[in-house]
Amino acid sequence: MAKKVNKTTIQYGGMTLNLTKSTTKAAIKYNDTKRPTARGAAAPPTIGGFEMVSSKRGIETKLEKMRALPEVAAGSHVWQMGDSDEYPLIPSGNLYIEFTEKCDEDDRNEIFIDLGLSIKEVVNEYAYRVSITPKSPNPIKCVLLLQKNKKMVKLAEPEFITVPAERFTPPGGTYVSTQWHLDNAGTSVPIIDIPNAVFSEQHFKKGADAKVKAAWAAMQSLGSPNIKIAVIDTGFATNHPQLRGDGTKIRAPFDAASRVADVSPLVRYSDGSTGVASHGTSCAAVAAGYADSRGIIGAAPNARIIPIKLDMLSDDAIKTALEHAMLNGADIISCSLGFPQPINLSTYVSNYIKKIATEGRGGKGIPMFFAAGNANPYSNNQPRQISDFAADPNVICVTASNSLDMRSSYSFYGPNAFLCAPTDGDTGVAITTATCDIDASNNIVLGYKSSFGGTSSATPLVAGVCALILSVNPNLTVGQIRGILAQSCDKIGPAGTYNASSHSVYYGFGRINALKAVQLAMGQSSSPGTGQAPAAPTSGGKKGRVTSAKLNVRSAPSTTGKLLATYKRGDVLTLAENVNGWWHLGNGRYVIDDYVQLV
Repeated sequence: MAKKVNKTTIQYGGMTLNLTKSTTKAAIKYNDTKRPTARGAAAPPTIGGFEMVSSKRGIETKLEKMRALPEVAAGSHVWQMGDSDEYPLIPSGNLYIEFTEKCDEDDRNEIFIDLGLSIKEVVNEYAYRVSITPKSPNPIKCVLLLQKNKKMVKLAEPEFITVPAERFTPPGGTYVSTQWHLDNAGTSVPIIDIPNAVFSEQHFKKGADAKVKAAWAAMQSLGSPNIKIAVIDTGFATNHPQLRGDGTKIRAPFDAASRVADVSPLVRYSDGSTGVASHGTSCAAVAAGYADSRGIIGAAPNARIIPIKLDMLSDDAIKTALEHAMLNGADIISCSLGFPQPINLSTYVSNYIKKIATEGRGGKGIPMFFAAGNANPYSNNQPRQISDFAADPNVICVTASNSLDMRSSYSFYGPNAFLCAPTDGDTGVAITTATCDIDASNNIVLGYKSSFGGTSSATPLVAGVCALILSVNPNLTVGQIRGILAQSCDKIGPAGTYNASSHSVYYGFGRINALKAVQLAMGQSSSPGTGQAPAAPTSGGKKGRVTSAKLNVRSAPSTTGKLLATYKRGDVLTLAENVNGWWHLGNGRYVIDDYVQLV
């Protein structure tokens, strides 16, 4: 009998993943004719269709016995990163494989036959999603065998199913006058959840806000109803007044895991009790809460909402969520979820995110805003950098600043930080938004709270500001949007926070400023697909014309600098100074001088 492997190392998403097999947990998937749970017994917890089973000892034996049952379709070991079993990784049975160019069709078919693999999706000539069959080794063994075959296999990764970690602060309260993140007057603010209580003025700095009300005044509107924001989260109370609006606000609700239209926030726990996940309702309201006289208001009150429920993480569910957003005309994607431990995205998911960023919106690309995360510096007392979704180069990572225009110390940080937005943190205070709860009769109760925060609320706030930008200039590309956001941010924080490229690992390019962003968008001509960003204003500078088909704008005078936008041939730039063969355009934006002709 083959020796059991309890620890292993695989390559996953460009990183080395050290996996340990759980000694107490396994996962079982039943056939459609699953035996009923004994009357009165609590329903076991499930993740992505797998039922979790536990045993203090002998989990291997228990798993083998359950696999032999006729009602069991599949049984899997549960893996974990390191020694913590708090967040299980369950191999779904699907694999993603990219073959080398040396591996022809006959070679690929031979590998599929040898490992008993069934083709699930042909991504391209050399890339496949496959699933194991009864003739296959287990998914992890398959991956290890494939990764050893370096001549034929470029990469092979398993699909894991796990539970998402919500990036939020505890629930709470109500009303527009309390929403300091839209317009911070530096004065005290009522706390909706606590009668006769206020956040005192010492917690506020005048102007430490997103300048949203000022943007509305400049636009003379609350944005366009033609703009749709896809909010990906763990559930939504779509009948909340701030989400329902006039009855036309919600568009194409979708549960990405179950592939149904029900996005209810109701949660059934393993002990049989019921609760609600209010996180998605709160995030959607921050982005686009409907303007009425009863409650709060979102950054883009007229925008539509595509609520997409994602209450478990797997490659298939993530891709399905993003695909639903794109196919249903989303202009913007906002997601405040992430993996519970630092991990890279799988190559399959990363590739699909790139597809959304480049092919969505008819080729203009869909701007995607992801929360940086909130556990810094509490991961083994070590500062934690941005990971998973927010670390992907094709998304816009949002970190947190507070009501005093200081960074929120819980926010993850790193070179991927693109910008920050007002939320709670340290001596600052939380924001007011919509929420939902459950009463003793298991009815959903709709309300408001003054205690929402984290990068969870910062992210939909920026997504709402992006909806205002696209309201005044709907033809902007993702590159142009990134350029506008980077150029319009306010630099906050202590001296020395930003490097020579005007970037900070904590604040990104600075705190979001909706007024400046909307003004830049209104003053910019755009051509779909060019990725052009507005030139930074400089007085008395030289002029240069782009001579190449496209010219990348970098955050530093080097090809290693972050790509901010792209100009096209014939565009005229204002040039501030030449730095080692690169033209500085101002505001930390550089282009190589080989493709710029002075005029």
